[in-house]
Amino acid sequence: MKSSYLLILAAACAVLSCKKPVDPTPTPTPAPTPGPGAETTSPSDVKVGEVLPDWQEGWLDIHSINGGRGESFYYILPDGTTMLIDAAGAPQNEYTADKTGFPSKPNLTVSSGRVIINYIKHFAPKVSEGKIDYFMASHYHGDHIGAWRDAWQTTYKWTYNPEGGFVVNGLPEVGMELPIVKVIDRGDWGDRPSAEYFESGGKKRYDNYIKFLNWSANKYGTVRESLQVGRDDQIVLKHNPSKFTSFSIRNIAAGGNVWTGNGTGVNTSYVPSTAECLKHAMETDWNIGENIYSCVIHLKYGSFDFFTGGDIQYNGRSTYAWKDIEAPIAKVMGKVEVMKASHHGTANTNSKELLSVLKPDVMIAATWQDVQPNPATMQRFIAANSEVKLFATNMTSANLQLLQEEGIPANRFSATQGHVVVRVDPSKVKYWVFVLDDNNEQYKVKYKFGPFRAQ
Repeated sequence: MKSSYLLILAAACAVLSCKKPVDPTPTPTPAPTPGPGAETTSPSDVKVGEVLPDWQEGWLDIHSINGGRGESFYYILPDGTTMLIDAAGAPQNEYTADKTGFPSKPNLTVSSGRVIINYIKHFAPKVSEGKIDYFMASHYHGDHIGAWRDAWQTTYKWTYNPEGGFVVNGLPEVGMELPIVKVIDRGDWGDRPSAEYFESGGKKRYDNYIKFLNWSANKYGTVRESLQVGRDDQIVLKHNPSKFTSFSIRNIAAGGNVWTGNGTGVNTSYVPSTAECLKHAMETDWNIGENIYSCVIHLKYGSFDFFTGGDIQYNGRSTYAWKDIEAPIAKVMGKVEVMKASHHGTANTNSKELLSVLKPDVMIAATWQDVQPNPATMQRFIAANSEVKLFATNMTSANLQLLQEEGIPANRFSATQGHVVVRVDPSKVKYWVFVLDDNNEQYKVKYKFGPFRAQ
C-alpha cells in the first residue's frame, strides 16, 4: 500500500514539475528569499542555513542589529508599523585598535550606519514604503545616536553633510537614506543635564544630533517629541490598529521621570531638578551619568511582554539613592518573556531588584566592548530565572574565559555572535529566537530556538 502511494506521488510530482523536498541538512546555498509581500512561507518556517523569511502581517519582529559598534533594535509591529531604537555610531577602529572591543561587523569597510540601513532595507515590510515610522534615541551617547570625536577632523575620514552641517555617523547616516516620520527622545539635554552636557565632546555630539534633526525636519518633515512617561498612546500602530487591539507600548521612564503605575501618573521628583543638576554640576561625587536618563518602554502583544531600558543602571546608589533609576522602575513592572539587557549587560546594571520582578525567559545583550557582558550581571539573570536563555551579539575568547572563570561556561549562552531576532506569531503566545550570521549581509539563520510559550 505504501509503495503504491509513493509511485502515485512521484508521478504527480513529475506532471506538476514539483521540486524535491528540502533536505533537512543545511546547505551552503539558501533558498531564495520571498519577494515583498509574499506569504507562501511562514515567518517561523526556516531551517539553519536558509535566509530568514520575511515578516508577515500579524507577526511581531524585534531585531537586534549587530554591527559591533553599539546598539540598534529594529521593530516590525503587527500591522507593519516600524520602529528603530538607537542607531549605533561608535568609531570603527577606535576599540579594535587597543583590543578593548569587538571587530566591526561584517567588516571595517561597512560603517555602522550602513549596516543598519542594509539590514532594514532587507527586512522592512512593503507597507513601510522605505520609511521608519518611529526612531527612539534611548539617550545621548555615541553608541546609540552617533558618536563625535574631535580627532576625526584629522584622524578619521568621515562624511560631512554641508547642507545640514552635521557629521554623517550613526543616526544621521541612517536617517539620510531612510526617512524618519517621528523621533522620540528624553527631551532637551539642558533639562536635567548629565555630566557629559558640560564636556566639549558631549556638546558637539548633541549638537550634531540636533543639526541632523533640523535637516530631517526640513527634508522629510520629521517631527521630534519627548517620550511622554506613563502614556500608552504615543507609540501606536499606524496602519491597522483596530485589527491588533492587544498590542500596546507603555512609556515607563525617561529623563529621570518614572511612571507611578497608576493611570498616566508620573514621578517627576525621583531625580534632582534641573536647577539642582546645574548647581552641583562640578561636584565629582554628584556626577550624574547620562545612562539613568534613558528612555524605558514596555511592549505588550497579547501574552508576550518585552522590556527595553537603554542604558539604565544603579551605579552610585550608595552615595545618592536616586542614581538607582532601576528601583522605581521595578515597582511598576512585572514578568516579561524577553528583555534587552540594559547597558549591554555590563556591571552595575540589571539589578537584583529589577530582575527579580522581570524574570525574563530570554535576555539579549547587544555587546560591543570586552567588559560586556559582565559575569556578575549574568549571574543575576540566572538567579532571577534559572532557565533564562542568554544571547550576546558579540563575544571574544577573552570574554568567554572571564565568564568561565566566574562560573558561567560558554554553553550557558545560547549564542554569542550574530544578529538576534525575536519573532512572535499571531497567536501572541508562541515565539521564536533566531540568530543570523553577521559575517556578511545575506542574513542566513545560524541557530533557531523555540517555539517558546508566552505566559
